[in-house]
Amino acid sequence: MKLSVLLIFLLFSINIYGSKPEIQEVRILFEASAKSKTAAEQFLKILATTTTSDPPIYRCYQGVSEMMQAKYGFNPIHKLKRFKRGKTLIEEAVSKAPEDVEIRFLRFVIQSNLPAILNYNEHINQDKHFLLVNLKTIKDNKLKQSILKYLADCKNCTPQERKGLIG
Repeated sequence: MKLSVLLIFLLFSINIYGSKPEIQEVRILFEASAKSKTAAEQFLKILATTTTSDPPIYRCYQGVSEMMQAKYGFNPIHKLKRFKRGKTLIEEAVSKAPEDVEIRFLRFVIQSNLPAILNYNEHINQDKHFLLVNLKTIKDNKLKQSILKYLADCKNCTPQERKGLIG
């Protein structure tokens, strides 16, 4: 575990001087941040300079990174602020690129994992349907496999929908 966190840190320390990280790097940190506070902090750090002029996928990941900070935080007020900031960024990305499968996937993942009390779950079925319909259009095989794996394990997918993923 320590070795993987160190490798992730070294991999992304190259991007200190303001250049945008490669999307593959961002995806790796996204997955790692679900299990590691250190990875979540690095995830937030590499996206800190993202602006409204950047591609919407970076804004979406920036929103996700804010929400990951809320996951690891202790202060309820700060957690709520992170959640709201993240939600705003994710929704901004969706409004700018509503047909982007990766953005819709990220929103689906976030909404599927948040507590219902936060009331940010209104797009789960819409995004799930969008993903199921558009899976075949994804050209990036790693991204496609990540989405397939998540949908296959997701509590929001019916057994019939899971079966359709295989066929």
